[in-house]
Amino acid sequence: MKTLLVSINAKYIHTNNAVRLLKANSDFDVDIFEYTIKDDITKIIADISQYNPDVVGFSIYIWNIGIFKKILDQLVLKDSVIIIGGPEVTYESSNFLNDYPVDFIIKGEGEIVFNELLHALDENKDYRSISNLIYLKDNKITHTALLEISDLNKLKSPYFFEFDIPHIPNKISYIETSRGCPYKCSYCLSSLEKKVRFFDMDKVKEVITYLMSHGSKTIKFLDRTFNANKKTLELFDFIIKNNNHKTVFQFEITGDVLDIGIIKYLNENAPTGLFRFEIGIQSTNKDTNLLVDRYQNTDRLFENILLIQDKNIIDLHLDLIAGLPKEDLSSFMKTFNDVYNLGAKELQLGFLKMLKGTKIRREAKLYNYIYNKEAPYEILSNDSLSDKDVLEIHLVEHMLDIYHNKEYFGSNLHNYILNTNNPYSFFKDIGEFYLTNNFSFKGYQIEDVYSRIFKFINDESIIFNLKKDYLNRSKIKPKIFWIEEISKQEKRVILGKIAKDNNISLNSLYKHSVVTKLKNEYYIVLYKDFKGHVYEIKEDIN
Repeated sequence: MKTLLVSINAKYIHTNNAVRLLKANSDFDVDIFEYTIKDDITKIIADISQYNPDVVGFSIYIWNIGIFKKILDQLVLKDSVIIIGGPEVTYESSNFLNDYPVDFIIKGEGEIVFNELLHALDENKDYRSISNLIYLKDNKITHTALLEISDLNKLKSPYFFEFDIPHIPNKISYIETSRGCPYKCSYCLSSLEKKVRFFDMDKVKEVITYLMSHGSKTIKFLDRTFNANKKTLELFDFIIKNNNHKTVFQFEITGDVLDIGIIKYLNENAPTGLFRFEIGIQSTNKDTNLLVDRYQNTDRLFENILLIQDKNIIDLHLDLIAGLPKEDLSSFMKTFNDVYNLGAKELQLGFLKMLKGTKIRREAKLYNYIYNKEAPYEILSNDSLSDKDVLEIHLVEHMLDIYHNKEYFGSNLHNYILNTNNPYSFFKDIGEFYLTNNFSFKGYQIEDVYSRIFKFINDESIIFNLKKDYLNRSKIKPKIFWIEEISKQEKRVILGKIAKDNNISLNSLYKHSVVTKLKNEYYIVLYKDFKGHVYEIKEDIN
């Protein structure tokens, strides 16, 4: 029985574990076709048609559901059985059976179910006793019982396929150490799983060792709350002791319950940059958090975040969600400022998505939510945020990405923003400055990012510090877009001093250096053969 699984990823660097788990746990030979959302749909359809499968399965998520709908509309397979699965079809799935040529939907975990269904189809046996299925029979939609896999360690591993080996160095490697989440946040699909279950830690270590040995640069753990595992410290210790100095490890951490002893251990033993923690704060409004069943000790959370950052060993990524119930613009501004002031390297400002199956989607009318009916179901407004408010927050999001998350700047801009006492207003104001001047939010050059903020900030000392950042970030002599108020005599004296003190050709310095100044303070950066050399001279040259 020719069986094909099709995955469409958001990016090339992503890896779909779901189809690999189905293949690994099938008694049948299963082939995988993997694409990205940028691939031509016509080619995808042609590939599937030419393969001419007896059974074809599609792995469907919010980022590819629109593409798969088009494929299902256009795909003509006379005798093939079409199976779909994934979060986007587990809930509110009736339309797929009514409107598309779909034979079966697998809801929830599919590794065991998929294999059982293939056996039933191959042997022409009854499939009605198989759990986790939705199908159309006699014009009636039938749902079988939804069951979770009680013992995850019975599953065969998806990590050891030979066809993946050449691609491991160029893609993110995804690992599960658990499934489920101990928390029940009403906007999250993980809240729908009944139990938290764990994979054997020795097997997880085996996978990590294998992926590192084959050149994985980034290993990301899929656990919604990685530190729910009692063996969290054990795994951290294993990674530190087996560090190959080439692989970075990313975890989703629930920050307020992270053991302080673990933080101290990492601060004392982990090398810089080995770990990246993603911590969801979402909101600092206690009432809002309670409305989405989120019980967060914000004071403890902030203490832990500051402790994590104390040694700057761990790269920290913090998350916010705009549009949660009863958080108006004023409250969200406070949330944003509270979290930005923590000083994290990266702050992601996301917008509430009304995901299928979640409690918040069922409660949409309670808060007058208006949201996009197409994936990813992002909110447009609610009774606390007008559509104008949401657009303002989107503007802040764009500017946060450019002037913080992209890391175009050093600490100077970050410190300046902190000193404004209202980071939200800074990002809003520079966003409005962009709009007023018709600056593009996309397709810009790095000098555009700098030149625009030079026009926005009316402070010579701050601009001087930002010039330093601009010069220091360049590996070759950069484009100078500002007019430097420095005389030929000043430049000759400054460069002559450096040439004499370091036995460097003055002509080479003229060619491969940039001098900028503020009053009697000079900052000189050398490039090419002298790259990395920086001189600060504070004296009256005139």
